[in-house]
Amino acid sequence: MFRKSVLASTIGAINIALLSGAVPSIALAQQATVEEVVVTARKREENLQDVPIAITAFTEKTIDRAGIERPQDFIALTPNVTIVDSANAGDTQVTIRGITSTRDAEGTFAYVVDGVLVTNPNGFNGELFDIQQIEVLKGPQGALYGRNAVSGAIIVTTKKPGEEFEGSITGGVGSNELQKVRLTASGPIADGLKGSFAFSNREDDGDNSNSFTGKDGSVDFLEEQNFRGRLIWDVSDRLTLDATASYRDVESGAINFNAVFALPDAAVNFGDPALYKDVNDHEFDFRFNVPGQNEQETTTFSLKADYEMDEAIVTAVFAYDDMEEFLISDGTSAAFGLYSFDFGAGALPPAPTKEAQAACSSSYQQLLTDGAYAPGANAPFFAFPGSVPGEAVDLGIAPFYGLNALLPPYTQSTCDGYQYQQRDQESTSLELRIASKDTDKLSWMGGIYLAQIEREVAVSYGADLGDGFFAEKPFVENRTDLLFWDEFETDVYAIFGSIDYEINAEHSVSLAARYDEEEREVSNNVPNVASAQAFGGGGPINPAYALTSTIEDRDEEFSQFQPKVSWNWGFSEEASMYASYGVGFRSGGFNNLGSSALVESAYANIPTRPANLNDDYEKEVSKSFELGVKSEFMDKRLRVNAAVFHTEVEDSQFFNFLAGGFGILRVVTNIDEVTLQGAEVDFQYLATQNISFYGALGLTDSEIDKNTNRPYTEGNEMPLTPDMTGNLGIQWVSEVAQEIDFVARLDWQYVGETWFSTVQDDTTLNAFTDVSATYQTVGAVFGDVTQTPPGPGIPADGIIGFGTSKYDKGQRDAYDLLNLRLSLEGPSWTLTAWGDNILDEDYLEEIIPAPEFGGYFIHPAKGESYGLDFTYRF
Repeated sequence: MFRKSVLASTIGAINIALLSGAVPSIALAQQATVEEVVVTARKREENLQDVPIAITAFTEKTIDRAGIERPQDFIALTPNVTIVDSANAGDTQVTIRGITSTRDAEGTFAYVVDGVLVTNPNGFNGELFDIQQIEVLKGPQGALYGRNAVSGAIIVTTKKPGEEFEGSITGGVGSNELQKVRLTASGPIADGLKGSFAFSNREDDGDNSNSFTGKDGSVDFLEEQNFRGRLIWDVSDRLTLDATASYRDVESGAINFNAVFALPDAAVNFGDPALYKDVNDHEFDFRFNVPGQNEQETTTFSLKADYEMDEAIVTAVFAYDDMEEFLISDGTSAAFGLYSFDFGAGALPPAPTKEAQAACSSSYQQLLTDGAYAPGANAPFFAFPGSVPGEAVDLGIAPFYGLNALLPPYTQSTCDGYQYQQRDQESTSLELRIASKDTDKLSWMGGIYLAQIEREVAVSYGADLGDGFFAEKPFVENRTDLLFWDEFETDVYAIFGSIDYEINAEHSVSLAARYDEEEREVSNNVPNVASAQAFGGGGPINPAYALTSTIEDRDEEFSQFQPKVSWNWGFSEEASMYASYGVGFRSGGFNNLGSSALVESAYANIPTRPANLNDDYEKEVSKSFELGVKSEFMDKRLRVNAAVFHTEVEDSQFFNFLAGGFGILRVVTNIDEVTLQGAEVDFQYLATQNISFYGALGLTDSEIDKNTNRPYTEGNEMPLTPDMTGNLGIQWVSEVAQEIDFVARLDWQYVGETWFSTVQDDTTLNAFTDVSATYQTVGAVFGDVTQTPPGPGIPADGIIGFGTSKYDKGQRDAYDLLNLRLSLEGPSWTLTAWGDNILDEDYLEEIIPAPEFGGYFIHPAKGESYGLDFTYRF
């Protein structure tokens, strides 16, 4: 009903614009045409309509009028492409035709800025400013861009400094205390030397507040500053140097998730429907006592040299980037009683554990007194009668220190601990290529690519003792309980080449190929010390040390030949058809050593646990066939491009979030075989000199054919892959005064139902299915407060348990968004009033099922926002 109403309102607005007598110039555009777009998808300038690749391109004019400021903005206008932006500032998962970026792994698309391939996966999610053009290429582009281009490529071109001095300054304010400032300046510096400088600053308090502290701007806030400088030096008639340096600083919230349980048996037995409810019906409440904090600094430098010979152009590109990032947030594992159980086999717990128990019990008791755990006052909560966390219960056998409650994660109690993550990366790359000058019949290109990448990754979990101290480092003595801390080194070598041949006036063929080889090595940084508070009962802080006293370095080599062949047939002056076949790959890699042993130990009694989980993962390879049509009709006032595709993916890499008595664990596994097929169409129509329509529709049918990690998920859909995406819009431009235009733009976006895990409409066992061994004879007490006869999760034999988990309520609902922009454009200024998600559609940004935990971690999407921007150009 909602989607129908939105579509109806959009059509209504279009009709009003067409029929309104207020439109000054309604005559058909006899001379005007849709904007011609020149792209660099194949590393040379070509007309969009001549390239045998499905491309969605955004020119400078569209970027300005559509308000494209971040990747989410142009992805919303691209069919069969979606994005998830949730956990922290650099964490985005982009899905192109069903192939999804993976946390803790390489990206799935090539990200190219001004001809430089960005090697840092976190480098994509940032402010877009002073941008000339954006191109989104769909389908494997490994032959053109090499490693990680399994799903496509995104090419961003910034504005080049010109021969005359020019600049602009932009200021904006909006809801949620949004403030933004941008400054650009460019022009000649000396004879043959031109330069530019661009700066942007954004501050946003976000939609949510912390109900525990009562503070706004402490949950999903964002503060981002960017600086970029560029110099272009025409050294001679043949040699040009192009240098760019940038700096980005981000501070934001992190890990802003709530928990939703998927325990149908427990919901019946406890009489609490909240233990099994639809994730889309959740009311978010952020009440953590450890505020999420994410800080990221990125520095980049690149130097590009073009040397023009008589018959060819030689290009050399050197690039360097350095990123340092960490985040701290509240913990996940209060439900497992990590800071209240006695791991000392009946004896009093060791001193550090006792300290954690005392903090947990004290904060829990205070919250009970304050009414924070009253029914309906928090996320699903249940307390076993007769005891409180951390206090000894005399069971007639031995003192038992138990949590005796089901507490949600990320709460104001100290019982859930805290988590720390760190991701630092430094990389250098060099590309050398030689390409022919444009000819009538034959074009060719060849080259080599080298890169060296060093990455440091740490994930740790620690005790929250209520003192508010959390160091910005992975290991803190007497506090850290779980630690994975590795250094990765990667050396990349590639050779590539392509030939494009025009057979005749109607037919042309292209052949491209690339061979990539990656040598990867990982070294352990975790000290061989015991866990500080609870995990492992004094066992090693990294489970791998339970198997060996020394963690050796590991290394592996991954390589792939990536061909691409395409054919183009211009069967008329208005239209052409193309067919292509291409291969893409992204390297395999390493999970933290000990991950496999930890999962097997912790989930030994859960038959639906992840299988075939290793301390490393395989490379991913995609093979895709595409058939497309590109056309322009009605004297080039109507452009329609369409494509169908069939893609087979081997060893698709998938991120797994595992929660249990060990805290948290992040691992990458492989989905053995996936089939993706679908279609997309986009159009632009210049109805009059004033009014244009545009839109797109994307369809994707996905299926997991084989998954040895979780065999019961075979036949399910590919995660993060909606079956349908679409957008529709209208733009009206009218002169309201001399040299002043009024521009109105209305954009509607649709994203279909989406699963976020291989576990979908499935039933599993979990860590709470049978907790009899943990709670010993408390089962007799438990039996007194449940129904008689016992419910499905509590058999008559007295087993205590929360029953099975069922994930049929974990699919994100389809949603619609409506954005509106109204602008006045003068010769040197623009004033814009804008509204995003103006109907305040309530939907989820991400859902992370944790089958062994018995529920999901969910993140809200951004709500409605409004603002006013002013730009002055000089």
